[in-house]
Amino acid sequence: MRMPAASPKITTARRSRTGDHGFPRLAKPLHWGTAVLVLVLFCIGILMKEIGGGAWADALMTFHKTAGFLLLLLVPVRLAYRLLARLRGRWARNAGGRAVHRILYALLVAIPLLGLAGVSDFGAREIYGGISLPAIWPEGAGYAHMLFRSHAVLAFVLVGLVAVHICLALDDYIQDASQAEAAKPSSLSSPSVP
Repeated sequence: MRMPAASPKITTARRSRTGDHGFPRLAKPLHWGTAVLVLVLFCIGILMKEIGGGAWADALMTFHKTAGFLLLLLVPVRLAYRLLARLRGRWARNAGGRAVHRILYALLVAIPLLGLAGVSDFGAREIYGGISLPAIWPEGAGYAHMLFRSHAVLAFVLVGLVAVHICLALDDYIQDASQAEAAKPSSLSSPSVP
């Protein structure tokens, strides 16, 4: 028995949301660059906490601050590119439009800002290249511990939402694959029934 083919409207809507036609070419490296930075920052953050102090912890902290600042610069670029691609009609309106995406973007901005506020309060804004990050919080205000704790808690929330995001993407992929399989003409002819 042959399965009915998926409606062209459903197939097109799903492809525009998850397929190659829904995401412009530059969106993919921006997405995966963000994903790699988040994973590296999370692992380095845990490793720093486990090491405690010393030269290795200081080196990891400098790397963490530098990578976090790069993430803080990358996310607005990614959002601006997404907006421009939508305005030009190159990005489907419903592509990546779930609520989890909006929360992920909010966390991708809030977490680095909390970290920057914490290092501003703590007075440790130096990163690689002799660059000093901008102070967004008064130095020595006494809230560094609270800012770093909020930074860490939201980082764990972000990783949990990334897991949800991966599950949703896998669900879309599986549904697309099953719809594509159902839409293929059957290679076996159905037996004739008298």
